[in-house]
Amino acid sequence: MRILALDTATRRCAVALVRGDAVVAERYERAAANHAGLLPRLVAETLEEGGRLAAGDAIAVAIGPGSFTGLRIGLGFAKGMAVAGGYRLVGVPTLDALALAAPVGETRVCAVLDARKREVYAALYERDAEGLHRRGIPCAIDAERLAVAVGAPCTFVGDGVDVYGDVFRRVLGAGATVLSPVTHPPGAAALARLAAARLRTEPRGDDLASLAPAYVRPPEAELSQSAYAPSAGLEVRSFVDKARIV
Repeated sequence: MRILALDTATRRCAVALVRGDAVVAERYERAAANHAGLLPRLVAETLEEGGRLAAGDAIAVAIGPGSFTGLRIGLGFAKGMAVAGGYRLVGVPTLDALALAAPVGETRVCAVLDARKREVYAALYERDAEGLHRRGIPCAIDAERLAVAVGAPCTFVGDGVDVYGDVFRRVLGAGATVLSPVTHPPGAAALARLAAARLRTEPRGDDLASLAPAYVRPPEAELSQSAYAPSAGLEVRSFVDKARIV
C-alpha cells in the first residue's frame, strides 16, 4: 500500500508519497498566498516521480488545527482525489504529525502552531516504551498559560516557537527546549505514518462525507473584530487523558 499525504495546515505546503516506511517522492514549498494554485502542482510532480496511485492505496490529509483556508483547500482536494480514484481517505490531526518532527529522544513534546490573536494551537505529547501518546486534546491558548500548564521539562516544536519561544524560556527557564521549524519542519511523511497506523485498525479509513476540519476555535469571521480576541471561556487543559498516537 502507498499513501499520498497532503499538508496545507500552515504556510508550508507539503506533499509526500510513502510506501511502508520509505518516502518514495516528496515536494514542499512555502505558499506566497494560499495553497489553491500550489497544491495541485506539487501533487502532480510527486506522482510523476513516484508513480500514480492504484487500487488499495490511500490519501492522508492534515485536518487541523491550522490555517482555516489551507485546511479547507487541502481537505477538498483530498476528497476530490479519493472520490475520483476510489482511494481510502484518512484525516490526521496536524499537531499529532508535528510532534513526530521532534527527535525520538525527547520524552515530553509540546507541538505549537501560531494561532494569531496572541494564542497558539497546542497539544502535549509524551513518549515511553509503548510509543508516543497525546495528553488531553488540542487547544487554542495563550502562550504563557500554556507554558505554566505543561510545566518542565518540555520540548516545543512548530512555528509557534518562532513567535513565542522567548515566552517558553522565560516561564520554564532551562526546562524549555525550543526546536526551530527550520531545522524540525512538519513533514507530510509523518501524516502518512499516522494514517498507516489508523488503517491497520480501521481499514476503511474515514467517511468522505463526514470528515471535516478540526479548527479548535471558531473561524476569524466569528470572533470579535478587535486586534485581540482570545478563545472565550477557555479552561487551562490538565493534559491528563492519554491517547496513543503511534
